Amino acid sequence: MDFEIFKLNMILELWYIVLPMCVFVVFAARYLENILMSLLGFLLGSFFVSPLIIEWMGRVEFLSGLQQKLLENSTAHLIFVLVLGVLCGAVLYGLYKIFVFLAGFLAAGALGYYSTRVILQSNELGAIGQFDLNVLVPIGVGLSLGVVCGLIAVRKSSQVLAVISLLVASGLLSFSLVGWSYVLMKKIPTEEVSKMFESQPITFAFVVVLLVLFALSVLLNFKKRARVAPRESKSNKVNQ
Repeated sequence: MDFEIFKLNMILELWYIVLPMCVFVVFAARYLENILMSLLGFLLGSFFVSPLIIEWMGRVEFLSGLQQKLLENSTAHLIFVLVLGVLCGAVLYGLYKIFVFLAGFLAAGALGYYSTRVILQSNELGAIGQFDLNVLVPIGVGLSLGVVCGLIAVRKSSQVLAVISLLVASGLLSFSLVGWSYVLMKKIPTEEVSKMFESQPITFAFVVVLLVLFALSVLLNFKKRARVAPRESKSNKVNQ
């Protein structure tokens, strides 16, 4: 898959925005249920939606000039990314209930899809008629996992939203750690960081770091919440 379209080098170059926000989400997700959707929208809008829109501009004749200016002017590019992030955050906050399902679906679906792609990277499953199983299986896993998690998200929106935010934050932190290590090790410019996914060991390291950070962040948030709950119930009984 071509990861260059996402301009992943922006995650490294905007480390002063990515790292503080992701660390903040990881350590404080249990306190931020009311604004997690806005933070999640900002992260998704800034680092996933904005590069797709910029790429799309190049295919529209009257927007190609704007795309060129954004790519050539780093300040204008940064402003565009931040503004789009704020807009996505505002939209997700305003349409919270509608996007709870979509957030769960997209986050879990993407995780299932890309994880399956990594697992099947060196395996050839063959084809059924004109359909390549190496394409269909990841899509099927992603859709199935996405639908299941989307339905769960609707029923337990606050907890699932926290988990999704932790997953996104862990993914960005993992990419930052592995990406900077890859860039420094290879002594290449950050613009070439997407090439790290061409190496199976580096991709595996990224997935492992992501899962470790995600597991630790979930334990950090939900374990403490479980400890606080009994104390609150005891204090309520005493007051009664």
